[in-house]
Amino acid sequence: MLERPRGITTRFVLVLVIGIATVAGSGHLVADAQGGGTIGYGSKVLGRVSPEIPEVIYSFTGAAGDLVQVHAKNWVGTLDPQITLLAPGGQTIATSARNPLAVESRDAYQSLWLPQTGVYMLVIAGENGTSGQFLLTLEGRGQVPTIPLLPGQGLDVAIPQNPQPQYFAFDAADCPTVLTVANLSEGDPVTFPFAVKVRNPQGGLIAALYGGDAVEDRLVVPAQSGRYEVEVRSQDPQAAGTIHLLVNCSGLGPGCVAGSAPGAADLVAGTPPECPPCFDDRFGGERCAEFEMTATHEGGGAVLFTWPAVEDADWYIFHIVDATGALLADSPVILEGSTTHTYLFNPADIGRGLFTAILRAGSGTEVATILCIDTTPFSFEGEITDMCSGINVGADIVPGDDRRVVVSWTEAPGAAAYLIHVYAYGDDGGLIGIRVLMVPGDARTYHLEGVFPAEYSNFHLRVGAYAEASGGGAFGDMPQGYLCDGAIDVEFPKAGPVEWGPGV
Repeated sequence: MLERPRGITTRFVLVLVIGIATVAGSGHLVADAQGGGTIGYGSKVLGRVSPEIPEVIYSFTGAAGDLVQVHAKNWVGTLDPQITLLAPGGQTIATSARNPLAVESRDAYQSLWLPQTGVYMLVIAGENGTSGQFLLTLEGRGQVPTIPLLPGQGLDVAIPQNPQPQYFAFDAADCPTVLTVANLSEGDPVTFPFAVKVRNPQGGLIAALYGGDAVEDRLVVPAQSGRYEVEVRSQDPQAAGTIHLLVNCSGLGPGCVAGSAPGAADLVAGTPPECPPCFDDRFGGERCAEFEMTATHEGGGAVLFTWPAVEDADWYIFHIVDATGALLADSPVILEGSTTHTYLFNPADIGRGLFTAILRAGSGTEVATILCIDTTPFSFEGEITDMCSGINVGADIVPGDDRRVVVSWTEAPGAAAYLIHVYAYGDDGGLIGIRVLMVPGDARTYHLEGVFPAEYSNFHLRVGAYAEASGGGAFGDMPQGYLCDGAIDVEFPKAGPVEWGPGV
């Protein structure tokens, strides 16, 4: 294990898809515009798609370069909404995407920079003939000035209380490019609660990074993939702190987190940035050599975590993050003198795995020092309950170059909904969350398309059964009542060199 005087954790986010977002409420009242009409930025309207009215059309005025976010959420019924955006000339410029990490499949989302000034049309319809009531939200803003982030030149960003958003931009180099966000301030529970959003060249929100439980976050974008916008603000308007932004090629290794990273003044003066060596195995002292946490399922959603005592440690800080890196809100705890901890999962959270438990050993009260850190991945895959003995999962690759799979599974008695988790295997064998889909309890097959990034060849599919189709999660739109699950691996052939035969 690694001995880290100030190290907390580093999170990596790999950009795989376009269109992950959470649309913030604008505070506007929800209007009733069942049959369409004219709306504007900040509008929330209720509409209805039915067999008699299969499409509902709304119009809004936008300017070239405006950032527009459209979110259609199923409100009443079984509507699976689809959004089509038409340009002033009538041509289709965008269709809705799904949030790749969302569990609610009946939501549609679109985010983009408008290409021209004029009146745009939003067409809301139901996929596969579905109907019902929907809630449509339209958010938009004009172009904003941005501060460029240059390769290898870090920049300190001070975030005051009650901050206004600060905007930055960087261009992907001719290599996989890493944006590193280093947290330089303390906060709750551990570090300053910043909020960073990253948008791709099309305007899609591809990453939302939040401080509080890590010292460093890293986002990897493909080589030569265009210009990305970085929005910086704070989760807590009463907190103030500083973060450090750095863009570099992934092979060069982003700068380490230092006690005081070089600021803009140092770069202007030409002072070479100083940084302590990155933490690696050479820095693991004897104190942390045996510091390894284990996770044991106790049944009923309870997981027992155990670890050996660390010399000179006064306390241990424990918490859990889900497959997206989001904190399980009730998991952080400080343990004094204990080397075991049992965490009981809320049934609604079980579908958020693969999970990672993070444990820090430290000393001191007024001045806290982190001595050692360990992380342990775990999941509920394969766990059964009294109501279900497991699910057999199959997967058939559809011939062709577009990477499609038909996944099938056996019935789970009493299941009202299933969650399908799509993971990619990373180079280190770890699982990378790609997409979560919810399907009805009477389904036994599902066609997976557009969820297998070309960067990976090996994937892991998990199907989980739940007793209730809704009521779980923060907004009540997640299934709950975990029953059991099953999984299967899928491997796509890697593209190899072309072999030419003999001439004829």
